[in-house]
Amino acid sequence: MELTLSVISLVTSISGIVFAFLAFRRNEKSDRVEEGKHEGTMTSDIGYIKACVDRVEKSLSVVDERYRCAAERLAKLEESVKNAEKRIDELCGKKEINQ
Repeated sequence: MELTLSVISLVTSISGIVFAFLAFRRNEKSDRVEEGKHEGTMTSDIGYIKACVDRVEKSLSVVDERYRCAAERLAKLEESVKNAEKRIDELCGKKEINQ
């Protein structure tokens, strides 16, 4: 009878260890799957952020080009206004002399 109880106790202990090991392995696999999903989500989010930054850089480049064009046009306009003012002053000065 003692031998039977010892064998049953030994089998129970071994089966407990085996079941604990199998549960550990199963949980480890599910943890890896969950971690993989999390990493995949992070990777896709980073890709989305990168694409957004690229779009913003392109938009900024377009705005910068427009600003440069406007600045060039303004400089030409200022030069033209200076020339027009000189001509107006010259014409006004001639009229005063003639009168």
